[in-house]
Amino acid sequence: MNNFRALALCAAALAVTACDDDHGDDHDHGGETLADEACEHTTEGPYRDVTATVDAADGPVASFEHTGVRIALVDVMGGKGGFVTFESAEAADFTFFLSANVPLTLQDATGAPVAIEDTADVDACAEVAVQYTAELEVGTYRLSFGPTEATTVTLVAEAAGEAHDHE
Repeated sequence: MNNFRALALCAAALAVTACDDDHGDDHDHGGETLADEACEHTTEGPYRDVTATVDAADGPVASFEHTGVRIALVDVMGGKGGFVTFESAEAADFTFFLSANVPLTLQDATGAPVAIEDTADVDACAEVAVQYTAELEVGTYRLSFGPTEATTVTLVAEAAGEAHDHE
Protein backbone atom coordinates (compact mmCIF):
# COMPACT_ATOMS: atom_id res chain seq x y z
CA MET A 1 0.00 0.00 0.00
CA ASN A 2 2.84 2.41 0.79
CA ASN A 3 4.32 1.87 -2.69
CA PHE A 4 0.94 2.71 -4.22
CA ARG A 5 0.70 5.92 -2.15
CA ALA A 6 4.25 6.92 -3.13
CA LEU A 7 3.49 6.21 -6.80
CA ALA A 8 0.30 8.29 -6.58
CA LEU A 9 2.17 11.22 -4.99
CA CYS A 10 4.86 10.99 -7.62
CA ALA A 11 2.27 10.98 -10.42
CA ALA A 12 0.53 14.00 -8.88
CA ALA A 13 3.84 15.87 -8.67
CA LEU A 14 4.57 15.11 -12.32
CA ALA A 15 1.12 16.30 -13.35
CA VAL A 16 1.60 19.60 -11.51
CA THR A 17 5.02 20.07 -13.12
CA ALA A 18 3.64 19.29 -16.56
CA CYS A 19 0.86 21.80 -16.05
CA ASP A 20 3.40 24.40 -14.96
CA ASP A 21 5.34 23.97 -18.21
CA ASP A 22 2.24 24.34 -20.38
CA HIS A 23 2.82 27.03 -22.99
CA GLY A 24 -0.77 27.64 -24.01
CA ASP A 25 -2.14 30.76 -25.66
CA ASP A 26 -3.05 32.65 -22.50
CA HIS A 27 0.21 34.70 -22.62
CA ASP A 28 0.61 34.56 -18.86
CA HIS A 29 2.70 31.85 -17.26
CA GLY A 30 3.62 32.29 -13.67
CA GLY A 31 2.94 36.01 -14.01
CA GLU A 32 5.30 36.48 -16.98
CA THR A 33 3.75 37.87 -20.16
CA LEU A 34 5.22 38.09 -23.64
CA ALA A 35 6.01 41.75 -22.90
CA ASP A 36 7.86 40.72 -19.73
CA GLU A 37 9.81 38.20 -21.79
CA ALA A 38 10.69 40.91 -24.33
CA CYS A 39 11.83 43.25 -21.56
CA GLU A 40 14.06 40.56 -20.12
CA HIS A 41 15.76 39.75 -23.42
CA THR A 42 16.08 43.42 -24.38
CA THR A 43 17.83 44.27 -21.10
CA GLU A 44 19.64 41.02 -20.22
CA GLY A 45 20.16 39.21 -23.52
CA PRO A 46 21.38 36.97 -24.81
CA TYR A 47 22.13 39.19 -27.79
CA ARG A 48 22.86 38.82 -31.48
CA ASP A 49 24.12 41.77 -33.52
CA VAL A 50 23.14 42.18 -37.17
CA THR A 51 23.19 44.99 -39.70
CA ALA A 52 20.07 45.60 -41.77
CA THR A 53 20.44 45.84 -45.55
CA VAL A 54 18.93 48.14 -48.14
CA ASP A 55 18.10 45.15 -50.37
CA ALA A 56 15.22 43.04 -49.02
CA ALA A 57 16.61 39.85 -50.54
CA ASP A 58 19.94 40.18 -48.69
CA GLY A 59 18.66 40.85 -45.17
CA PRO A 60 20.53 39.00 -42.41
CA VAL A 61 18.72 36.40 -40.34
CA ALA A 62 17.14 37.90 -37.23
CA SER A 63 15.15 34.91 -35.96
CA PHE A 64 16.80 33.84 -32.72
CA GLU A 65 14.53 32.45 -30.01
CA HIS A 66 14.52 34.25 -26.67
CA THR A 67 17.22 36.65 -27.86
CA GLY A 68 17.55 40.40 -28.18
CA VAL A 69 18.57 41.02 -31.79
CA ARG A 70 20.37 44.36 -31.92
CA ILE A 71 19.92 45.68 -35.44
CA ALA A 72 22.13 48.42 -36.84
CA LEU A 73 19.97 50.42 -39.24
CA VAL A 74 21.35 51.70 -42.54
CA ASP A 75 20.67 54.77 -44.65
CA VAL A 76 17.38 54.52 -46.52
CA MET A 77 15.26 57.12 -48.24
CA GLY A 78 13.89 59.33 -45.49
CA GLY A 79 16.29 58.33 -42.70
CA LYS A 80 17.50 55.05 -41.22
CA GLY A 81 16.00 51.60 -41.71
CA GLY A 82 16.55 48.43 -43.67
CA PHE A 83 15.63 44.77 -43.95
CA VAL A 84 16.24 41.62 -41.95
CA THR A 85 14.99 38.08 -42.54
CA PHE A 86 12.78 36.21 -40.11
CA GLU A 87 12.24 32.43 -40.25
CA SER A 88 8.96 31.19 -38.81
CA ALA A 89 9.29 27.55 -37.77
CA GLU A 90 5.61 27.33 -36.84
CA ALA A 91 2.28 28.77 -37.91
CA ALA A 92 1.35 31.17 -35.12
CA ASP A 93 0.72 34.75 -34.16
CA PHE A 94 4.12 36.36 -33.64
CA THR A 95 4.69 39.51 -31.64
CA PHE A 96 7.68 41.62 -32.63
CA PHE A 97 8.83 43.83 -29.77
CA LEU A 98 11.04 46.84 -30.60
CA SER A 99 13.18 48.94 -28.29
CA ALA A 100 12.25 52.13 -30.17
CA ASN A 101 9.03 53.24 -31.80
CA VAL A 102 10.27 52.38 -35.30
CA PRO A 103 7.86 51.66 -38.18
CA LEU A 104 7.77 47.94 -39.08
CA THR A 105 6.30 46.22 -42.13
CA LEU A 106 6.41 42.54 -43.08
CA GLN A 107 6.56 40.74 -46.40
CA ASP A 108 6.42 37.05 -47.20
CA ALA A 109 9.13 35.35 -49.27
CA THR A 110 7.48 36.48 -52.53
CA GLY A 111 7.44 40.12 -51.43
CA ALA A 112 3.70 40.21 -50.74
CA PRO A 113 2.74 42.34 -47.73
CA VAL A 114 1.76 40.59 -44.51
CA ALA A 115 -0.91 42.34 -42.43
CA ILE A 116 0.01 43.65 -39.00
CA GLU A 117 -2.97 42.61 -36.88
CA ASP A 118 -2.17 44.77 -33.87
CA THR A 119 0.21 47.52 -32.87
CA ALA A 120 0.51 48.70 -29.28
CA ASP A 121 2.78 50.66 -26.99
CA VAL A 122 4.52 48.54 -24.37
CA ASP A 123 4.43 49.72 -20.77
CA ALA A 124 6.03 46.66 -19.13
CA CYS A 125 9.45 48.37 -19.13
CA ALA A 126 11.17 51.46 -20.50
CA GLU A 127 13.48 49.42 -22.75
CA VAL A 128 10.68 48.14 -25.03
CA ALA A 129 8.62 50.79 -26.79
CA VAL A 130 6.22 49.08 -29.18
CA GLN A 131 4.91 45.70 -30.26
CA TYR A 132 3.57 44.53 -33.61
CA THR A 133 1.59 41.29 -33.96
CA ALA A 134 1.12 39.35 -37.20
CA GLU A 135 -0.15 35.90 -38.10
CA LEU A 136 2.63 33.96 -39.82
CA GLU A 137 2.75 30.60 -41.53
CA VAL A 138 5.86 28.43 -41.62
CA GLY A 139 8.34 30.16 -43.90
CA THR A 140 10.65 33.09 -44.53
CA TYR A 141 9.62 36.69 -44.00
CA ARG A 142 11.25 40.06 -44.55
CA LEU A 143 10.99 42.66 -41.83
CA SER A 144 11.40 46.25 -42.96
CA PHE A 145 12.28 48.96 -40.45
CA GLY A 146 11.94 52.71 -40.88
CA PRO A 147 12.31 55.29 -42.00
CA THR A 148 13.32 56.57 -38.59
CA GLU A 149 15.89 58.76 -36.89
CA ALA A 150 17.04 55.83 -34.71
CA THR A 151 20.35 54.25 -35.72
CA THR A 152 19.71 50.94 -33.95
CA VAL A 153 16.74 48.97 -32.70
CA THR A 154 16.56 45.82 -30.60
CA LEU A 155 14.07 43.20 -31.77
CA VAL A 156 12.62 40.38 -29.66
CA ALA A 157 10.20 38.09 -31.53
CA GLU A 158 7.91 35.77 -29.57
CA ALA A 159 5.32 33.30 -30.80
CA ALA A 160 2.00 33.48 -28.99
CA GLY A 161 2.11 31.41 -25.84
CA GLU A 162 5.91 31.25 -25.55
CA ALA A 163 6.34 33.31 -22.40
CA HIS A 164 8.11 31.23 -19.77
CA ASP A 165 9.89 31.52 -16.48
CA HIS A 166 13.69 31.83 -16.48
CA GLU A 167 14.83 30.17 -13.30
